[in-house]
Amino acid sequence: MTCTIISTGEELDLVCKNEKEPPYPEIKTKLLEKIWELYCRGYDRFWVNCEYGVPLWCAEIISALRMYNNIELHIAMPYEEQSTNWVEEFRDRFFELHARADSVEIVSDQYDEKCYNWADEHMIDDSDLLLVIGNIAKNCYGAGYAKSQDISMEILGIDNFREI
Repeated sequence: MTCTIISTGEELDLVCKNEKEPPYPEIKTKLLEKIWELYCRGYDRFWVNCEYGVPLWCAEIISALRMYNNIELHIAMPYEEQSTNWVEEFRDRFFELHARADSVEIVSDQYDEKCYNWADEHMIDDSDLLLVIGNIAKNCYGAGYAKSQDISMEILGIDNFREI
């Protein structure tokens, strides 16, 4: 079965910007636990858009799990120049994941305000489940699209990771 993982981007709004400091390691641990749970439930194909934050981290987790498990990583690039303005470290991680992925599909040749929505549609159309990382109350195009296509959805709220 196939699962698409998308993020509302809330992890990028947290105070700490170093992903090695709290709450990011906790977020990554929860992502690993959730992806493993899904794999154990029969989801062995995963789609991500590989955007910085949760999608990139999920791709790294799935790629690591592939070493010892029959699991597939598929990437839908919203547009060809997606990582052009990223810092070198993240751009290198991005392209390393592309080299390890089972497939990489470019949804749009150039940036368009709707290209991320198109990437979500592309991934969700090939999925049995949508996993949304973040609060669904936030405007999330992918969640609405999945609902309109009658695709099952699970939510892992980012509020669970905020420091009190």
